[in-house]
Amino acid sequence: MTGRQPDRRTLNFAGDIDEQGCPLPMTVEVLRARTKKWPVSPSTPGNVATQLARSRQLFVDGYYTYENFCDAVTRSLQAVEVALRVRFDAGSKVSFARLINRAKAEGLVNDNTHDFLHTGRELRNRQIHATTLPGFTPAIAARTIATSHQLIAELFSK
Repeated sequence: MTGRQPDRRTLNFAGDIDEQGCPLPMTVEVLRARTKKWPVSPSTPGNVATQLARSRQLFVDGYYTYENFCDAVTRSLQAVEVALRVRFDAGSKVSFARLINRAKAEGLVNDNTHDFLHTGRELRNRQIHATTLPGFTPAIAARTIATSHQLIAELFSK
């Protein structure tokens, strides 16, 4: 991406932390390395894996366009919804909220993940229907996307 300049807002944050907890600089390379830490199961269905890959790319592209961090979160939550639909063989008329509740009822997620997913669902819905874009810091985006990856990897490793 020669010639592209980083978004000034992005440069206010660390790109990641090292093994000692020290901040690493905000660079495309550091962001890309961070995404490689997120688990991906080889058993993940193609349509879900594609959405996860897109969320990782949007996260890295947040270096250039800060709003892409929010878009990356939305894409990762869409991947969770599709993953739950596939896992439960649920049609499109079943709400994401019901899928999340079923995942908890069947022991696929714990209380914390259940609450986290409902919060993410609400944020995703607000973004999709918004007239303005909300902002997510890179750290919040990374946590949400990492959680989405972890959940999906667990769903398709069982």
